[in-house]
Amino acid sequence: MVNIDVRKLISFGKGSYIISMPKRWIEKNNLKKGDLISVSDDGFELVLRANQQEEKQDALEIDIDAKGKSLELLKAEIVSSYLNGYDTINILFDSHTKEASKIKDITRNLSGLEIMEQTSTRIVAKNLINISEISIKNIIRRMDIITRAMMEDAILCYRGQCLYDSIHQRDTDVNRLYFLSYRVIKNAMKNPRIAKSLETEPWQLHSDTLVIVRLEKIADRQKRITRYLCGANFDRSTLAELDKVHTDISESYNDVMKAYYTKDKQIAFQVDVTNKERTEPCNNILEKYTTLHSNSKNKSNNSNLIAVAKVIENLKATAAEIRNLARTVMCYE
Repeated sequence: MVNIDVRKLISFGKGSYIISMPKRWIEKNNLKKGDLISVSDDGFELVLRANQQEEKQDALEIDIDAKGKSLELLKAEIVSSYLNGYDTINILFDSHTKEASKIKDITRNLSGLEIMEQTSTRIVAKNLINISEISIKNIIRRMDIITRAMMEDAILCYRGQCLYDSIHQRDTDVNRLYFLSYRVIKNAMKNPRIAKSLETEPWQLHSDTLVIVRLEKIADRQKRITRYLCGANFDRSTLAELDKVHTDISESYNDVMKAYYTKDKQIAFQVDVTNKERTEPCNNILEKYTTLHSNSKNKSNNSNLIAVAKVIENLKATAAEIRNLARTVMCYE
């Protein structure tokens, strides 16, 4: 939202007029008394720009004490520090810890974060990526390509060609891109110069965030679907029905991403209004399978029933995120 701040024009000498500058804008751009500001005359408007070179920011550094913490809590702290823009993360632990290799695995899943030093009591990880040179559009396109491939491989599982390990690795790649984009977008929102270097603006950053979050969720759903399919033993009829539904959802994903790249609202509208046509068959499959197997005392059948329910749940969630992507495109001007 644009804030309109009305200021009074004051006469200064014989040939000039002055207005006071909003303090918030001065602080946001790290300006001080004596700094130069460029003024562009655009007829009805005057455009003011902070003109000085950005001062080099001190690298942010944080110490994380790993002693007595679970691996999950430690992972959350490391990821949080990365997303909050810390350039150096020092992880401190006891010399007899057995978690060092797992800590290194956590840092490897964060793009640009490299292990620069390791001793018996600490690991030093440093960010080597200049976020001002990262293209958010390229990140989204890369996430899309990986997610599309994951969806195609997930569908192959219905046809007896399950590649869970490959899909799991691709999900890790999507997560790396998600974390990187989050770090870039947060810094761009806080620093106008970074946003300018990325040739973007607040509304576009907000929109990109929504797209990135939904792509990550869709990729994660494909991983979960594959995991449940690999651990179950469904009859051919059920597999064929699930295959058809998943294929339809995949086609709607391709459509919505086409709408995103071309900003075609009509395609987005169509994806949105036909969402129920893709989710209703999911409910029918689950109802049918439950009716056939709910009274079975066979443990295998009960396990398969749970797996079908989980697959259906993730298919519907995938369709919902695709619909949300369509609604994001529909908001474009």
